[in-house]
Amino acid sequence: MPTDQRATHAVLAWLTSEQGADDARSEGALRDLLGLLQVPVPPSDFPARVMTASVRDSIVPAATSPSWLRRPVRVLAWSSGGLAVTFGLLVVLGPWVVRQLVRLLNFSVQGFVWIIGGVEGGLDTWSLLVEVGRALGATLATPQVSASVVVIELVGVAALYALVRVLSLDREST
Repeated sequence: MPTDQRATHAVLAWLTSEQGADDARSEGALRDLLGLLQVPVPPSDFPARVMTASVRDSIVPAATSPSWLRRPVRVLAWSSGGLAVTFGLLVVLGPWVVRQLVRLLNFSVQGFVWIIGGVEGGLDTWSLLVEVGRALGATLATPQVSASVVVIELVGVAALYALVRVLSLDREST
């Protein structure tokens, strides 16, 4: 039987079974009818035509090929900026950091001597911990230490922001 006659026969069989009360037979006839339908196949150049039209209509931005010079210049600029900031911070903050390290070393020696003196004087472990906690609390409550903690937090936020920017630039370049 030719395809047109089979299709006509399948449509008539489905319509007559649909008018009847037999759902299973109606479903089978519909399955047979759908099996005769041809699956449309798009032409091979269809994706290229769609992308060309979408770029032409500004739906999708046109792919720009990155210049071979753009990435090395960007890396050089970021590297030189980071080097300049690092060098500047070392020159400006270097002496201050050394003074603070010396003070910290002196403080730790004095603390060790204080703990040994407390143990020799008969203080128990909990009394020593209470005294150390009070000293740390008093130290953290000073404006210089509080400001230092705030500055450290701001530097951390700036570093995280810079990391996100660098990673997003890297993602865009690939």
